[in-house]
Amino acid sequence: MSNFKKRFFISLLAFPIIYILLYQKIFSNILIVIVCLFCVYEWNKIFKKKNYIYLTGLLILLFFFLSLLKIYNLEDYNLKFLWLILIAWLSDIGGYIFGKLFGGPKLIKISPNKTWSGAFGSLILSQFACLIFFLDSDYKLNFNIFFYQILLSIIGQIGDILMSYIKRINDKKDTSNFIPGHGGFLDRLDGLIWIFIFGYFLIPILLLYKLLYTS
Repeated sequence: MSNFKKRFFISLLAFPIIYILLYQKIFSNILIVIVCLFCVYEWNKIFKKKNYIYLTGLLILLFFFLSLLKIYNLEDYNLKFLWLILIAWLSDIGGYIFGKLFGGPKLIKISPNKTWSGAFGSLILSQFACLIFFLDSDYKLNFNIFFYQILLSIIGQIGDILMSYIKRINDKKDTSNFIPGHGGFLDRLDGLIWIFIFGYFLIPILLLYKLLYTS
């Protein structure tokens, strides 16, 4: 089976997983713990020598775990959770499509597949994430929400680049081979980790200043 087919079929598994995360709260808590444990395991395997970067990464993973649990305690958590996932996914898709279509100058040396056109595509496509709130007529959106989606998209891209740098300095292509065609959990969640951490702090601000609010 080609690598593309592997990636496609594995990606289909994301839909039942997201359903569990959004609507089966008991099982989702178990799933969150399992994923976080895999992430810690992969992070530990990347580093032959445990240094300050390793310890900082463990702290970031702890914040990621806590942010997931905290977001689950918010009212209407499923829409907010899905909003953050969509920002990450649409950023990845936009980066891939625009990078393939337009190519152009490289964004940064430590991640040679990243281009400026891909980064721009990530920013554009991530703006559609807020459409998820139109599924609930109680939600009203302020125009400023687009600025925060750009901010989270940039944060996600930085997280992706940082993981590329860490793998490069440790002579690793992937964080593991747990997910066929995709590498490891950290390969798939690198940008999402940062988006959720910042999203945990950002969502209450959006609600407080009525940039995202219920009528």
